[in-house]
Amino acid sequence: MIEKITQDRPLAVAMVEDTPVGTIVLAASDSGLAYLSFHGLQDFKTLILDKSNIPGSRALEIVHAAGRQVQEYFERKRKAFDIPFDLEGQPEFRRLVLLETSRIPYGKTLTYGEVAARIHSPKAARAVGGALARNPLALVIPCHRVVADGGGLHGFSAPGGLATKALLLRLEGLAIEDDRLAV
Repeated sequence: MIEKITQDRPLAVAMVEDTPVGTIVLAASDSGLAYLSFHGLQDFKTLILDKSNIPGSRALEIVHAAGRQVQEYFERKRKAFDIPFDLEGQPEFRRLVLLETSRIPYGKTLTYGEVAARIHSPKAARAVGGALARNPLALVIPCHRVVADGGGLHGFSAPGGLATKALLLRLEGLAIEDDRLAV
């Protein structure tokens, strides 16, 4: 999914291995975390070959902090990520959706329509889904916490699809039955 990276600045790249969802790849610029992928080694190699140059020390600090925070999340020691985002190159609507989604607390969910309403586009629930399908910072911007009306788990473009979304929501203490939030 490297096509999600649109910037040409040098990126610091790291991997977090052995998570419940497999190997996670991270990339940061000096501005913030620019990319988090569940696609593992393939994305890591592509980032190293195509996007990595000599990153600044701030980029290295951010990518290492992000890696540590991802591990803490999976160890249930972290409920909120505390790293800056680099959303350069993201269209304005997608950026608004991503920033609003980043505010959804651990263990809570919103519907696509609720996210749309919060960004003052109440009829844009489908567009919210489209924006989240292109989330360059999955997990850190918790698109897994956005569900369909009625609590159905709808759409998740990471490997494993809905099973991965359900795993993340269960990790956060939510009950999932038949691909929907249990009441």
